[in-house]
Amino acid sequence: MKKINKTKLAVFASIIPFCVSAQTGYSIKGQIGKLNKPAKAFLLVHNEGNQQLDSTYILNGKFEFKGSVSSPMDATIRVKHDGIPDEPGKKTGFDVKPLLLANENISVIAKDSVSHAVIEGSAVNAENEKVNAYLHPIYNKFELLNKEFQQQPEAKKQDQAYIQTLENRAKAVEKEIFDAKMSYILKNPNQHMALMALNSLLGPEFDAIAMEKVFVALSENLRNSYLGKQVEGKIQSVKKTQEGVQATDFSQPDIYGNLIKLSDYKGKYVLIDFWASWCAPCRRENPNLVKAYAKYKQEGFEILGVSLDKASDKAKWLKAIEDDKLTWKQVGDLKGWDNEAGLLYDVKAIPMNFLIDPTGKIIGKYLRGEVLDKKLEEIYKK
Repeated sequence: MKKINKTKLAVFASIIPFCVSAQTGYSIKGQIGKLNKPAKAFLLVHNEGNQQLDSTYILNGKFEFKGSVSSPMDATIRVKHDGIPDEPGKKTGFDVKPLLLANENISVIAKDSVSHAVIEGSAVNAENEKVNAYLHPIYNKFELLNKEFQQQPEAKKQDQAYIQTLENRAKAVEKEIFDAKMSYILKNPNQHMALMALNSLLGPEFDAIAMEKVFVALSENLRNSYLGKQVEGKIQSVKKTQEGVQATDFSQPDIYGNLIKLSDYKGKYVLIDFWASWCAPCRRENPNLVKAYAKYKQEGFEILGVSLDKASDKAKWLKAIEDDKLTWKQVGDLKGWDNEAGLLYDVKAIPMNFLIDPTGKIIGKYLRGEVLDKKLEEIYKK
């Protein structure tokens, strides 16, 4: 059994009524014991996709940073206790404190190490602590499952039935976490934390249509914030290829230069297959596609292959088509990962496919091997 991943509590890293940002800027005043020059404090701010680094010497244990952010941002304070330069490539134990930076007057106080510092005067960080304390017992259930597994004898660890019970319990914990976050979002549509919580729920296969409804219920300030724009972008990107939505039409030249449109297949079930000649998993999957096509072609099933090969690899693409005996239409603009259809369908890994029904709706994706065959059998045996 693989170790059950524990989602870091940091995904819940910010909560604050947006009115806090009405202050024109932030002030961070630090007190780290009695440190003095050459001791130095560094502030790293992840501000709207950019990293901003500030630094100042520590005098009598004190340091201060000032600036402004458009909305709460992740930040880290590091204290370097001496003047010895860092050695590139050498692992060093850094004295650091992560925090959430909003336009507030913040105090960072510790006796010796900033990693042990107490943050005062920050509503954003105080609320974050409360939320983390609330979530910790739920996340801890993952650790308990891992601990239980490690304590089992080797024979038990190989018992598939036992492993399945662990996986089932892990899924139950995941649902409990999802429900806890969603409950917070719905109850606190004006809190920045609600936006952070929503962002943390946008996993690889989230329901974009459902999440869009949650997103539009958030306050306008949240939706228009930097993170809000990112969340909206993720939702819209996934929504384009969500099962149940109309597939976006596109056209690309086939191997003879003839322009082929996805809409040419309207009235049939068609599998859009994104692949490339250099993609080993794609080439291993091709025999499954050949088998499925031979089995259901007479029923009206079609495949439209879309190549992510580059122009310099056109000969390899054509050879792969011949070698793998791919007899259905193949198209490609030979722009590699910048293939326009691939960008439209947010393809970030291959092989990737989308099954389109006769009305033009997406009814499946990630269909490989037996999964594809089972889906086609359900369709054509109705």
